[in-house]
Amino acid sequence: MNILQAVLPVFFVIAIGAAARRFRFIEEPFIDTANRLVYYLLLPALLFYKIGTSNFREAFNAPLVIGGYAATLTTFLVAFLLSRKMGITPGERGSFVQGAVRANLAYLGLPIVFSAVGDIGLRKAGILLGFMVPLINSLAIVALVTPHGNGKGRARENAAQVAYQLAINPVLLSAFFGILWSLFKVPLPALADRTLAILSGTTLPLALLCLGGSFSFERARSGFRLAAIAAGMKVLLMTSLAVAIYRWMGLAGDDLRVGVIMMGCPTAVVTYVMASQLKGDTNLAGTIIVVSTLASAITISGWLFLLHAAGW
Repeated sequence: MNILQAVLPVFFVIAIGAAARRFRFIEEPFIDTANRLVYYLLLPALLFYKIGTSNFREAFNAPLVIGGYAATLTTFLVAFLLSRKMGITPGERGSFVQGAVRANLAYLGLPIVFSAVGDIGLRKAGILLGFMVPLINSLAIVALVTPHGNGKGRARENAAQVAYQLAINPVLLSAFFGILWSLFKVPLPALADRTLAILSGTTLPLALLCLGGSFSFERARSGFRLAAIAAGMKVLLMTSLAVAIYRWMGLAGDDLRVGVIMMGCPTAVVTYVMASQLKGDTNLAGTIIVVSTLASAITISGWLFLLHAAGW
């Protein structure tokens, strides 16, 4: 019951956002504006504040990052090889592989970690997110570009695009500067501390409402079989690999719960945008988002229950 009370309210807020959009309490222009506000201001403020005011040496856990990298790269390789054997179009291959590895860490992972583990978990998850964002963004570009075989020149162009996008990514930059602030133990002025505390308090609720408002069943129009496989790889295969690796590395308690929640997150909504920009199958991308998000309400609760039952 404690696990359900920690996880389900997050999805209820997402459902409220979806209902508000459905009954036109909020409209698409508001959702677009609020998404930009969360992505460019509120979420960076939250990450910088929580990471920067923490003790980095206590909050950082190298096995958490290494295990996350290992599980993500293994899932990517399996999805990539499987997509080549399935006889599907290049666009479907790109969306399939991207959907199997690109997680909704910021909008869904952080709220669930905060609800299930608390403030210390949020700090650990923020640091993990800072290390995971470059990897999953790079893999998403590779997944979408490679099936089209655009040659070395195109590959270099996309590598430069990945590097540029990472360099200006506000979530990554805020986590990076938060880590530096924490490492150098710079005191945060009281005025800045209180301002960031107020901004941080608005971030997660608004992010969840925006996620619900962006949730579209209309996008889930085709490719349910492929979507179910990709979603299963995201919320089951990747998470089971992470659990096995984390336990092999000796993780337990809050660190293990943070890792499992973050690795068990569903496919990110931004995969739909990326698919539209890089010749992916947008219908399949939308279906993967819907299926994985609905499934994750059950799977994340199930993973946490498994950890509790095993005494980990």
